Amino acid sequence: MRLAHALIGLSVLALLATGWLIKWSPSVAESASDWHDLAGIGLTLGLLLRTGLLFTGTGPAHWSALLPRRADLHKMGMTLRFYATLGRSPLPKWYAHNPLWAPVYLLMLFILVLQALTGLFMESWPVAGGFYLPSVHAFWAPLILGFSGVHILTVLLHDAKGTASDVSAMINGHRIFTVEEVDVPGTASIHTVSLEQIGKPGK
Repeated sequence: MRLAHALIGLSVLALLATGWLIKWSPSVAESASDWHDLAGIGLTLGLLLRTGLLFTGTGPAHWSALLPRRADLHKMGMTLRFYATLGRSPLPKWYAHNPLWAPVYLLMLFILVLQALTGLFMESWPVAGGFYLPSVHAFWAPLILGFSGVHILTVLLHDAKGTASDVSAMINGHRIFTVEEVDVPGTASIHTVSLEQIGKPGK
């Protein structure tokens, strides 16, 4: 999953940059187009890996882990308040996927697959199913740019204000879990004795 995330993330950033150069900087458009094609290969590899994990993976890798559940509604609200207060409100605890972003990730994967397909076929078959593929490709680019910007900003906010090392988890697979000690009433006077001590003199 980390490899797929790295391939998709880096490729998307490269595609956004080179796509902008192709459109707005004619002097380097040809060179940018070559790099755009290479980044497209990276994105395709990342999407193939992540899509495979959606159906063959277990736990957080599976597609079902990205669907919102009733139990996550409260955490989604807390996460929104965390963003709205720029990290001053407490951040809820979760494992693997942020409950607010998880369904957005699934939607974004679908959009990226659509972008990869339109980018692959639009030169040979510019019209498919009544849609002009270059226009479809251009339509989704600003949304991906907006998502990428917000995603990076929220990741930085989590790293600065959170306590669970989310960024480290994405990079090296290790994450810190904060454990809170809970005082259970009536347990202060309980003493434990080993079986070997039972029945011994003076015990």
